[in-house]
Amino acid sequence: MQSEGYRAECFTSAESFLASQNLPIADCVVTDVRMPGMSGLELIRTLRRRRNMIPAILITAMTDRHLDDEARSVGARFFLKKPFEAEALLDCIARSLSDGRYPR
Repeated sequence: MQSEGYRAECFTSAESFLASQNLPIADCVVTDVRMPGMSGLELIRTLRRRRNMIPAILITAMTDRHLDDEARSVGARFFLKKPFEAEALLDCIARSLSDGRYPR
């Protein structure tokens, strides 16, 4: 991320991200669907309930065909299935930050 000009910060869980001081200044969230504790889907649901419309990119290795619909229904901007090329993720991030849907 840094070599592409992005500042990135990792968190040990969705809960630690939600409790962090960085939440108000984050421009984009990249999260896996399956994580210990709160899932990536629940993280996005929680953000939306809090009226936080930060662009969210979900990633997963799961092949459940209903997951695409669920990702859209919770408000994920993009949904990437593993394995994916780094360029695919970078493209999703760039599009999330440039489309004007999230006021900075």
